[in-house]
Amino acid sequence: MESKKILLVQLYSNGDCLYATAVARQIKQDHPGCHLTWAIASFCKNIITGNPYIDAIMEVNTVAKDDIAAFRKFKKDLYGQHNKFDEIFITHNADTNQAFYDGCIRSSILRAYPYPLTVPVTPVLNLSEAEVERVKQFSFEHKLNNFTQVVLFEFAPQSRQLKITKEFAIAVAEEIVKNTDTAVILSSAQKVIHENKAIIDGSPLSLRETAALTHYCSLLIGCTSGITWISTSGAAKQLPMIQLLNAKTRWLNPVSRDFKRYNFPVDKVIELIEFDKEKTVDCVRAALVNFTGAKNKFNQDIPLNFKTTQSIVYNLLCYLEFAAIAKHIKINRKVYGNNISFYKEVILGFIVFPFKLIKNIIKKRLLVPKEKKLF
Repeated sequence: MESKKILLVQLYSNGDCLYATAVARQIKQDHPGCHLTWAIASFCKNIITGNPYIDAIMEVNTVAKDDIAAFRKFKKDLYGQHNKFDEIFITHNADTNQAFYDGCIRSSILRAYPYPLTVPVTPVLNLSEAEVERVKQFSFEHKLNNFTQVVLFEFAPQSRQLKITKEFAIAVAEEIVKNTDTAVILSSAQKVIHENKAIIDGSPLSLRETAALTHYCSLLIGCTSGITWISTSGAAKQLPMIQLLNAKTRWLNPVSRDFKRYNFPVDKVIELIEFDKEKTVDCVRAALVNFTGAKNKFNQDIPLNFKTTQSIVYNLLCYLEFAAIAKHIKINRKVYGNNISFYKEVILGFIVFPFKLIKNIIKKRLLVPKEKKLF
């Protein structure tokens, strides 16, 4: 009997794809012997390299981030290929899948899989021996063993949940290492050159290799982006973490909310939504000495708001997806009960829709190059 051909669609970003590795694992359990192809954007494909649950990778370069029209066309084309796949599962958090959002990105992605999840939700990441060896050499070159504490600092996050400048990250690192035997690894795609050997440029390492780097570190300063979530994968060491967050971001995804949702311990998570250089440095210094004490002193509760719902309602109304709006209401009512703030955002989504639609149409037309307007 020919094996079942299944397609999993999760295009980006790195953190979201890491969440979806649990779905790939579940598919393999639900359909033993199936051939599983993962459709993923080229810039994220490395995150699933070596994944034992993936048989093939379909690179997708036709769907830009936040381009719902392109994503809908991509879906239509997929479903038009009747003979290529026996089943298609789309977990990508766009279009009608936005209805699954309930304040937690991982739950949104996992809920998009229509069957129960019985496998662990810990992200699956398999590192090669070469990747592990490169990180070992990185540790040797920067003499990480000579430091009592090593702080891994995720800045310039791709999730766009928070803007941290290189200058801010360097200023924080300079204070942390001052008069201590602590090192700070500034990890992003941006190269950092600093005269202080205790302030280390992490850009030569890939995101995957940064998972291996956690085994040489004591603490993570994160922004709930790719490095934060790869540090929770099976290939990493779970570090105590200080998360710097923007409570007003469009898609808020606090680690504490995610961990509580999936019964992971939150005792080693500190979250800050109001901070400056001094508060960040004070929190890090305290956490390196006594994490529990630092959490009691510095941790800030993440306010529950539903502003994302207004955007979701708008996006779904653009394509007259009323059933998806109803699904979004049902899901959030189940999680939060009859929350007045939630219903307020739903109503506002309907009220502002015509005005926002007109504004966006005008904006797009003004951005069209003059030569294109002639045709």
